[in-house]
Amino acid sequence: MTDSRDISPLWYQRSFGALYPLVYAHRSPEAAAGEARFAAEAVGLGTGDRVLDLCCGAGRHAAHLLARTRRVTGLDWSPELLAAARAGLGGAAALVRADMRALPFGGVFDVVFNFFTSFGYFADDAENARAAGEMARVLRPGGRLFLDHIGAAWAAARLVPRSERGQDGLRIVEERWLDGGDPPARVNKVTTVWRDDACLGRFPESVRLYTPETLGAVLSGAGLAVERVFGDYRDVPPGPDAPRLIFVCRKGG
Repeated sequence: MTDSRDISPLWYQRSFGALYPLVYAHRSPEAAAGEARFAAEAVGLGTGDRVLDLCCGAGRHAAHLLARTRRVTGLDWSPELLAAARAGLGGAAALVRADMRALPFGGVFDVVFNFFTSFGYFADDAENARAAGEMARVLRPGGRLFLDHIGAAWAAARLVPRSERGQDGLRIVEERWLDGGDPPARVNKVTTVWRDDACLGRFPESVRLYTPETLGAVLSGAGLAVERVFGDYRDVPPGPDAPRLIFVCRKGG
């Protein structure tokens, strides 16, 4: 292991650039179809619902949500991923660049979707709670939240410290480790992308891990009532063998 364990608390400001879609090429619009369908059914998404796809990335889930409602807004911090979303969605969704801790909306949405472990980025738990509060704030009374996070116990048990793979003429090296005790507090990864002997880029990731109880407490503290908790993109309970931790919540009022 090198000094790659030094991850800035502001890692998310530079880790979702042009190389990110190459590293996560398997996370395609086609792969998102089943996830978007499950999420839409879990929240009872209607044709007139106004939707926020929070941390929308390149819009791979938004593309499928648009088949159910034309009132979709995607929000992300990455200019590169938003550019890819604009190219892929062709103007069908409104796209906004903003910080998830300061959403530029009032309480106008019927549903907020947050896919693919896009929560828990901040080193300070108060900042993650602030992001949850913003999700609740932009929902109308009775609005629903669908939040998809990684299963902490599943991730810890299956952690691969180092892996290397080839893709499209590139060599992708990924180093991973856990922080904290039992259960671990965060899962970390540093990805380095090479072409021959030239390093094209290195980007870190660090995400807060949650149990069903701790994430439920964060969401409840934001004013969201937990209605369902799933352990995957099918109707299975959360637990140590569940790869995902998915919450469906409703805003009171």
